[in-house]
Amino acid sequence: MNLAIAASIVALSLIALVLAVLVLSRFRRERQLWNLYWGVGIFLVFFTLAEEASLYVGLWSQLLIRSYFVLVALLVGVLSLGSAELALKGRRKYLWFGFVGVASAACVVLGALTPVPSSIMFGGVVWGVPSMDLVASSLVTIPSSLLLILTSLYGAIHQKRPRLLFITLGAAVIALSGSLYIVSFPATLYYAEFIGVVLLFFGFVNVGGRPGSHPSPAST
Repeated sequence: MNLAIAASIVALSLIALVLAVLVLSRFRRERQLWNLYWGVGIFLVFFTLAEEASLYVGLWSQLLIRSYFVLVALLVGVLSLGSAELALKGRRKYLWFGFVGVASAACVVLGALTPVPSSIMFGGVVWGVPSMDLVASSLVTIPSSLLLILTSLYGAIHQKRPRLLFITLGAAVIALSGSLYIVSFPATLYYAEFIGVVLLFFGFVNVGGRPGSHPSPAST
């Protein structure tokens, strides 16, 4: 076991937890729903990082590995709800929320019913995944990642909200890192998670004490 990697996972999880608390505190103050969805999504990032650390040090159970596969997908969907709340209006927003709800429910059911053999773990890293888990994860992660990227570009270019670009690109990088982990490209996982958490940090935290402009919903 590489202690440096284990320590980095723990450090990233703690940073994600701090960010989740900051964003949820902002929701409590301002009552903007996108902060609620982003805060919950980042908390799920913290939780999945904690599960990664547990798997890396050799802890194993069906509940742990199944919940990891499911939550890695669900957190992307939850993060996308924040972007949808901010960038979409009316019917488009409700359709997206409905899609994420149905796809997430399917992901949970398939993940709960699919046994995961311990042989997929080697050195604390997943080297393979049951096909049904891959299908279930893709139902949520691929469309949600696309929405995150598109809304970030829209917010940064058309609505002049560069901080939104940091937030949604950070979420998209974390989504990609989970996808690469699941399809057995584990070498990229820790680098991508680090980059994603740093992007989220710059999106949600006012660096240098500069006040950040609060995003407002799209007008169209």
